[in-house]
Amino acid sequence: MTNQQKGFVLIGLFLAWGGIMAYQLSDNSESTGDNFVSTLPQANKNLPSVKALSLNQAFPNTRQLVTFSQPRNIFAPIGLRKVSTKPNVSITAPIITPKNAQASPAPPPALSASDLAAQRARQQLNQFRFLGYLTRGGESQAFLTNGQAIYIVKQGEMLEGHVQVNKIEPETIVLSTQILETGNHVQAAIPLTPETHG
Repeated sequence: MTNQQKGFVLIGLFLAWGGIMAYQLSDNSESTGDNFVSTLPQANKNLPSVKALSLNQAFPNTRQLVTFSQPRNIFAPIGLRKVSTKPNVSITAPIITPKNAQASPAPPPALSASDLAAQRARQQLNQFRFLGYLTRGGESQAFLTNGQAIYIVKQGEMLEGHVQVNKIEPETIVLSTQILETGNHVQAAIPLTPETHG
C-alpha cells in the first residue's frame, strides 16, 4: 500500500468517525428534548430543610471501633518488622560478682604512630592475592592481583612503585614495602590462593 493510499484510508476513517458522531448527537437531542426537562426534580417540591436532617444513631461508626494495640514502624524493611502480641517486659537480674573475682583485663595499650604505620603497610601488602606462578627459562614469574589489576612480576621487581617482590616460591610469595614515616621495611608472605590449585 502506497503512502497516497494510506492517506485516502485515513481521510475516509475520519469522515466515517465524524458521521457517526453527528448521528449520535442528533439522535440524543431528538429523544431527550422535552423529556429531559420534564424529568428534572422541581425546586419547589417538599424537600426537607438542612436543619431537619439528622444522623441515624443506629448506624455503627467503624472509626470508633478501630484500636491499635502497639504502634509499629511501617517504613521498616519487611524482614526486620516484629509483630508481638505481648507487651514488652524486661526483667533485669542483679549482677552478682564473687568475692575472689578478678577485675576485667586492662584494654590493650594504644599503638604508637610508627606501629600504626606498620599495621597500615601490612594491610596494604595483604590486599594482594597470589594466583599462581610460571617458570620460564629458569626464572619464576608470579601472577598477583589486588582486586583492581593483575600483575605478572619477577623476583626483585617493584609493584605500584612501593611494593617489592622479594621471593617467589611454589606455595608463597614474599612482598615488602618501606614505611615512609620510619624508613623501616615490612614484609608479608602471601600464600597461593586455594582456588588456583590444580
